[in-house]
This record gives sequence, C-alpha cells and structure tokens, in this order.
Amino acid sequence: TAFDYFNKALKLSGEINDLFIKSQALNGLGNTYMAQGKYPEALDNFLKALQIDESRGFKKGVSMALANIGTIYDAQKNFLKALEYYNKALKLAYELNDKNRISIQLGNMGIVYYEMHDLKKALEKYTLALALHKETGNKKGLAMTLNNMASIYKDEENYKQSIVLYSEAQKLAEEQGNIDLIAACIGNAGISYIKLKEFKKAEVYLLKALKLAYEINSFESIQEFEGALSELYRITGKEKSALEHYKKYVDFSDSLRNMANIEKTTGMQLAYEYDKKQAIENAVHKEEMLLMEAKNKTQKQFQLFLYAIIVLALLLLYFARRAYHNKKHHADFLALETQRKEVLLQEVHHRINNNLQFISGLLTLQANSAGDEKLKGYLRQSQQRIESLSVLHELLFQKESQLEINMQEYLGKIVDFHRDILHSTFNQAKLIVRVSRVNFPTKSAVPLALIVNELITNSIKYAFTKEEAGEIEVLLHQDNHHISNWILQINDNGMGIAKDKPVKKDSLGMRLVHLMAKQMGAELIQHSGAGTRFTLKFKIEN
Repeated sequence: TAFDYFNKALKLSGEINDLFIKSQALNGLGNTYMAQGKYPEALDNFLKALQIDESRGFKKGVSMALANIGTIYDAQKNFLKALEYYNKALKLAYELNDKNRISIQLGNMGIVYYEMHDLKKALEKYTLALALHKETGNKKGLAMTLNNMASIYKDEENYKQSIVLYSEAQKLAEEQGNIDLIAACIGNAGISYIKLKEFKKAEVYLLKALKLAYEINSFESIQEFEGALSELYRITGKEKSALEHYKKYVDFSDSLRNMANIEKTTGMQLAYEYDKKQAIENAVHKEEMLLMEAKNKTQKQFQLFLYAIIVLALLLLYFARRAYHNKKHHADFLALETQRKEVLLQEVHHRINNNLQFISGLLTLQANSAGDEKLKGYLRQSQQRIESLSVLHELLFQKESQLEINMQEYLGKIVDFHRDILHSTFNQAKLIVRVSRVNFPTKSAVPLALIVNELITNSIKYAFTKEEAGEIEVLLHQDNHHISNWILQINDNGMGIAKDKPVKKDSLGMRLVHLMAKQMGAELIQHSGAGTRFTLKFKIEN
C-alpha cells in the first residue's frame, strides 16, 4: 500500500512539475525499501531525492536525504560511511540552526560510535544531544538519550551512574506513558544491581520489568530479563528458580527466531505480489494484446497462489496442533509453562488472521482495479475463500479452546459475510441458517466452511434472476438414522439445474467442493427439481 501511494505521488509530481513533492515521494519510497531490507533500491531513491533538493538549494531536504543515506550505511554496518553522511547532515542542520535536527544527528552518530565500541565518542555525542533536548523541551528525546547514556556507563562497569540515568529516563518515560521504555529502564537497572551484588534490589527490579514486558508482549525484553533473572538466581543458589527462568529464556529465544522467519517469509511473498502487479500495470499501457496475455497469465498465477495460501493455512494449523500435542506428551516437564504456551498459540492464530486479512485486502484492491469482469469475479470469489479461513482464526484467537470451533457461530459469520455482499448488490435473495450448536475439530471445520462458501456463492450466481427474491438455506444436523453421522445441506428454491446443463465439476469452485468432501471422506449428493439441494454426509473424527 505504501508503494502504491508513493508511486502515485511520484507520478503526479512529475505531471505538475512539483519538485518538493517529488523529493518527498522518493524519500518515502526509500524508507519503504529500507523497511524491507532492500538497501540498494532504498539508496537509489534517497540519492535521487538528494539530487533534486541540491539542484534547487533546499537545505532542509538535503539534510534529511543525507541522514537517510547515513541510516542505510549504518544498517549495513558500514560505520565510516554512515558517520560521513551523518556529519554532512549535521553541518547543514547547524547552518539552518535547526536544533531538533542537530540533536537527531548527534544521537544517530552516538549510536554508530556505540556500535563501533567507541564508548567515549558515543558518550560525547549523547551529551551534546542531551543538552539540546533539554533546551528544546523534547522529553521523548531526553528519555531515549538518557537510556542510551546509561547503557554506556553500564558497559564501562560504572553501574551506580548507569542506575541514576536509568531512573531519570524511567521518570520521563512514565510521564509519556511509554511502557516499553519504562520496562527497559527498570530491567537494565536490575542488571546493574546484579553487577553491584545488590541481589534483593536486582530481583525486585527485574520482576517488575518482566511484569510490564509480559503486559505489552515485548518478546525481546521478556527474553533479556528472563535470562538476567536466571543468572541472578544461579548466583544466589536458587537453582530451581534459575532453571525455571532459563527455560523461559530459551523458549522466548526460539519464539523470536520463529517470528522473524514468519515475518521475513510473509514480506517476501507480499513484495513478490507487488512486483507482479506493477509488471502487469506497465504492460497495460503498452499494447492491447499484451494486456490480454498478462490477464491470462495473472489468472493462472492467481490460481496457483490461492492453492499455495490454502496449503499454507492448513500447514500452519497442522503445526499448531502438533505443538499442542507435544506439550501434552511432555506435560510433567512443561507444567509450569502452560500459560505461556497458550499465549504463544493465540499469537500464532492472531498473526495468521492478520496475514489472511492483509491478503484479503490485497485481493479487494486488485478486484476494484481489474477491468475485466470475469477476472474481477475470480478475485471476489478468492477473497470470500480467504475470508472463510480468516473467520476461523479470529474465532480461535477469541476462544479458550484452540482445537475446536463452534460451528453455529463459524458458519453464521460466513453467511453474514454473504448477506453483506447481497445487501451491497441489492440482491433480493434471503439467507437462512439452521445449524446445531456443536463444536467440530478445526480439521473438519475448515473444509465444511469452504464447501458452504462455494455452494452459497453458486446459488447466488445461478439460482435466481436479479429481480427474483428467493431463499438459500444452510442446515447442519445429526443423521437421525446414524447418530455418529452428520448431514450438511445447502438448499435453494431457485430455477434448479436443467438435466442438459449439469453443474460444471471442472470449475474451480466445484473442484474445491469435491476436493474438500474427499478430504473429509464424505458423500456428496446433488438433487435438482424445484430448486437445487446439495447434501453432504460425513463423520467427525477427533
């Protein structure tokens, strides 16, 4: 989304010849590339912005571009280059007498010197920045700089001075309500107390910092302070407590690595989809034949992408369930960690739901911008399938049980989604839901939801004309003849299916229905007459 808006701004700035907006858009693109770790592309955009602002003598813009370039080199650990550009930006800030920018550049240089382990120069830069923050009344800058200075004193083993500065930074952070910084200051002060062998104070500080870190789910702080507590208890001879906190330290280290891998994978997928979209849009402006070829290619790639997303979601569910069973098998050893496991599992469902919502949003954007109605229909159907998976994870995130889902609530939400679509298109069809209040395991709930989604979509599209007001009914109940069996029915009172025009089993929707039915070991029966009825008979296996 950021790329879309910055590129639109860049294009419009060229049309109206506005160099200021052009420079701002290039800096925005550079920051977006930098967030993705694409440093060459980020540097290219920052250099273009620098060239524009230098050509028109806009020193404030030049200073900003130079600082951005310095940040690129710092991220790549090219510290000398980073200092070179930060110095240039600092010089311009002094010429402009912009005290805010001066303090920012001094702070940036302090960070670079700290990373170079030149603590003396780092402290000099932080001290200058601190004076300017006090002069301008920048409390946020004061808190951050004091925290950075305290870390230097801690590294120099001047633990008493570090505690004084951590305390000052903590007070400022409390005024601003910055819980993350408050936890960092308290926890780091606790580590300094360990070094001073004031173990009682160290324990009080670290426990308080951990409580705050857990409240805001700051995994990095939790990991650091769990490790510090483990070391404290080891030193004081409390081996049982030391082992307990060390286990949590190890678990959160693993969680951080897993989360980083998930985010990296998701970022690569989204970047790929964006580049693919840009290539198609460029082709549209060249030639009509290329447009048609690009649309056909996009449709095939999208189908593969959809299958990949469904497989990925099912794999994630499988691994989540496997993690739960592993925890159950090791219950004696992991008894003290039950609560933490639940938190992590909810976090997984939350992240999956966020990613699915993001993909759903991308599909909506693509559908809105698609010129071909057939392609737009494919995109809308795919969005509905993704929405079915997203609803599942939303409910799993809200409920205590992570293995079962309330089918009445789940199918109700899916049908509500279709009601919203009918309402927005002024379709007169009425949706009726009669679902028993029963919990199904997720491995059965997912295919059932996808089947319901496809068959409702089928009825909406083909059962009624736009002027007709019909009914579509969804029923889920136990088989009266075999209590262990369940029956799912989707009925409509529309025009039915003519004998010479059977349902297209080779369509993507019907292939998905038959695939899900086969996966469940279910029997799928189609009836047509005064309307159409699909009946699915299946058993639930735990």
